[in-house]
Amino acid sequence: MKPQILCFCLLLSLLRPAQAQQQTGIRFLGGSWKQLLAAAQAKKQPIFVDVYTDWCGPCKRMEKEVFPLPEVGKFYNDNFICYRLNAEKGEGPGIAKAFGVSAYPTWLYLDQKGVLRSKRTDYMPAAEFIAAAKAALGNDSTSLRLAALDARFAVGERSRPFFHTYLEARTAVQLDNAKILNAYVATLKKQDLNAAELRFLLNNCGRTWSAAVPLIAGNLQVFDNAEQKQVANSLFENTLYFAWGDAAKAGDRQTALQAMTIEEKLHPLLTEAAQLTADHAALYHSRKLQLADGLKKAGYRLAVKQMAVDTTLARQKDKELFDKVMAPFLSGQQDSTKIPGFAEEKLLAARQYSGNVATLLYEVADAFRELLPGDDAAQKDAAKWAERAYLLVPNEHTKALVGKLKGK
Repeated sequence: MKPQILCFCLLLSLLRPAQAQQQTGIRFLGGSWKQLLAAAQAKKQPIFVDVYTDWCGPCKRMEKEVFPLPEVGKFYNDNFICYRLNAEKGEGPGIAKAFGVSAYPTWLYLDQKGVLRSKRTDYMPAAEFIAAAKAALGNDSTSLRLAALDARFAVGERSRPFFHTYLEARTAVQLDNAKILNAYVATLKKQDLNAAELRFLLNNCGRTWSAAVPLIAGNLQVFDNAEQKQVANSLFENTLYFAWGDAAKAGDRQTALQAMTIEEKLHPLLTEAAQLTADHAALYHSRKLQLADGLKKAGYRLAVKQMAVDTTLARQKDKELFDKVMAPFLSGQQDSTKIPGFAEEKLLAARQYSGNVATLLYEVADAFRELLPGDDAAQKDAAKWAERAYLLVPNEHTKALVGKLKGK
């Protein structure tokens, strides 16, 4: 059998299951990402990818209300090889990450080689959805430029001006730059690491781990004190937090440990809100990776801050927040009888501030109970934190935790 015929048969076999489900709407190709690219090149057609998750409401609306429409199906089937990608299963996480997908649904419009032409997101009615596809089919210079830059990188171009152009072009369409950044960092020398160069790396890191992250964190001294804080917060909030989470989720212990070390270095420079986020993340990752030292550092920082909250102040804050929540109902602007479960929501609203404090204390105390040995002195502190959590918001779960900790 000739190669062309074989490819066409493969394409037909991949299409059949989807065609049986949707006769008039978009026909989505089955199979792997590799098979998708092969099919697109065999037919010399661009690619449309619906990136979705199982829990995404707008994704389900598109699938139910827009994808099955005859006019949508005709346009997309005539002009694209169409494909659905679950961003949380199989190949999905890696591919979604490579294209900088951070919201759902996201639609990727690619050329036949898989180079990005356009990216859109959120629910769209049929006419707007078709218009987005038409725009992506136009003579988009972005796709041509990216393809040319990809080719130059593939044949080994490594000059600094090229890297700057390449990285900025990819960042503009939110693509993952980790591979390119790793290659670029390998070319940099100590004398190259001035403030302007580090800011450039920071602006092009995205949300993924690369060699640029430890490089920036290790050279903060090139900035003055005020800018050190700005760079530290930007690096943590825009890159490190997400890369750290991805590494822990993927079981990449080495990268997760590197990320935690960098977080500790940045911690004194972070805003109070960012420190809280960082400590909460460190508590979670330390618990998952069984890191007693990391758990203690983050746990004590979190617990000490919460224990310093005066009970009277907490009750006052509860009242202020409760009054704010209830104001629309007391004034008649909203009707509580039309809100399912309002009585339960009202109880939660009455302890908003106390509840946040109690939750953090409970999480730290429970993590200490689970990970640390029973004879560790920190268990006594954990018992005190659990008792304070119970004082603020009494419930059976916290009461049980107090009993377990005191039993140790």
